[in-house]
Amino acid sequence: MERPLLQAIQEQNASPVLLVDEVDRADEAFEAFLLELLSDSQISIPELGTITAKHPPLVVLTSNRSRELSDALKRRCFYHWIEYPSLEKEMKIVRPGFRILPKSWNGRS
Repeated sequence: MERPLLQAIQEQNASPVLLVDEVDRADEAFEAFLLELLSDSQISIPELGTITAKHPPLVVLTSNRSRELSDALKRRCFYHWIEYPSLEKEMKIVRPGFRILPKSWNGRS
């Protein structure tokens, strides 16, 4: 069974888009694995050898800053801090998915 990273880099038609959520919770071995993918567009698997992506992947990493990421990883990334949304903005995001909520509900109760 192929894992998502392996499936993604074997994409033949276009650059795959990968979302690695909460990368700060991953262990250092995964971070090293990810570094190889980001720097060389390839991954090395002892049982399979080195697999190189036909198209360089577009990788989005998210972090809750529960631990500091390595400098090597940070050098390969564009960093952008996204503020928490205000309650009003959060309600604009959430409300369309919850049509059963009364219009008067403001999320505070």
